[in-house]
Amino acid sequence: MQVLKTDVVIIGAGAAGIRAALAASAKGADVVVISKAPVGMGGSTFSGITRGWGIQGLVGNERTDKNLKRFYDEIMQTGLGRCDPELVRILVEESGPRIEDLISFGLRFQKEDCGSYRRVRGCFSECRRAFMTEDFKNVKKTFRSMLNASSAKFIHGTVLELMVSDNQCLGAFVFRAPETLILVKAKATVLATGGAAAIFGDHLVEEGHIGEGYRLAHKAGARLENLEFIQFMLGVKSRGTPRMLPLGELRNGGVFLDNRGGDVLKRHIPDSELRMRSIDARLKHFPFSSRDVSGLIDIAIATERAQGGRVYWHSRKSNQPGEVFHFAHAQNGGVKIDDKAESTVSGLFAAGEVAAGPHGADRLGGCMMTATQVFGARAGHAAACHARRKTRNIEIQKIPESIRMAERFNKQREKTEPIDELIGDIRKTASAKLMILRKERGIKSCLNEIQSAEAQLEKMADQAPLSALKAKTVLAVMTMIATAALNRKQSLGSHYRCDGPHPTAAV
Repeated sequence: MQVLKTDVVIIGAGAAGIRAALAASAKGADVVVISKAPVGMGGSTFSGITRGWGIQGLVGNERTDKNLKRFYDEIMQTGLGRCDPELVRILVEESGPRIEDLISFGLRFQKEDCGSYRRVRGCFSECRRAFMTEDFKNVKKTFRSMLNASSAKFIHGTVLELMVSDNQCLGAFVFRAPETLILVKAKATVLATGGAAAIFGDHLVEEGHIGEGYRLAHKAGARLENLEFIQFMLGVKSRGTPRMLPLGELRNGGVFLDNRGGDVLKRHIPDSELRMRSIDARLKHFPFSSRDVSGLIDIAIATERAQGGRVYWHSRKSNQPGEVFHFAHAQNGGVKIDDKAESTVSGLFAAGEVAAGPHGADRLGGCMMTATQVFGARAGHAAACHARRKTRNIEIQKIPESIRMAERFNKQREKTEPIDELIGDIRKTASAKLMILRKERGIKSCLNEIQSAEAQLEKMADQAPLSALKAKTVLAVMTMIATAALNRKQSLGSHYRCDGPHPTAAV
């Protein structure tokens, strides 16, 4: 096993990880960034599915007390009581400076003909506050420039486990193919690993988004919260390729059809006035929410599919009709952090989608990217300060499970097919029982199937250790989400319990 010593290790090289590396380096820390994918190739920041993103913020003379308060109030109202007020205040106040940082590094946002920045309403927002990126190649180039400016060292590898002793995070064990195990001893560690939408069979993210950061943090003893709150988007699958549903066409001839060509919404929402109110409300946000009558649209579609039917999208404007699905998109919860982006484990920080607090039961559109920059910068800065104060090195007290697992890596050709089939089945279960329609019986059934899958996985682990590690992550994260969903009895925002007390607007 190789040993590498550094001040700060950052796990993940998306927007949050790169911003953390820049901030930590600026404080004079030695920084190592670990990522499964090359820079610019992984994470939601560089996802080829979205091809760009928006970011909420107030810049320059927009940062008045009135505007800052309105921004704060919108986030809190959208979060439905599940946001951390202090983290929301920080997000709002530091949004503008972090966007200006991005512009200074060359990130280009769309502009109007007059030369001013084009601003749009984010989901759940009534204010045109969000900036939209101009060019996807420019996004990648900008963040590569930021990482290069940080002087951080880069390791392409998989983090197996965090090194923890006496509730202090001391670094990470990293596997780098073909047969190298590296212990990165660090005085501070930053998780910036993104979310876990890919644990579902249908999702709008890269396949690698399975929530490694949640597994690592949980095993290290850190507290996680709000994991039941996940954004699910209506989308269409045409020739196997998912795309977002053009919600705007619902008012212009777009219709959901069942197997027999019948109108799904008319059957499930027979009251025409209520149906139109539901459509009007649904146009205000892409993610599903039980907060208002917009949720009736998604509930109708999910119910039709749960009853064994299929739903198809038909529109006069679209030449690409396809089957309608709900797709997992992003988490609103994760590792609980404080105002320095530190978790409940000393020396372990988190930023971006892996972290909880700035968002709640629903999330203002564009605020996730704001969080990557605001709390990425805070995490990097605080991690560097923590490393400066930390002088005592604590040695490994016991051999972690990951070392024993690494000893088996690449010793033989991996037989991945049985594990892939096992995880494929459990992902289908998650899509059926942990997406839009959740009920106690279904969630408990899902947990039972996860336990059964874990038992089967133990028998396969020696055949394909790397694939088994990925499978263990999927099962562990799915267990945490299912447990959180089971414990929240009442529908709230993106969490909908069809067997619990319903919000008045969505029944």
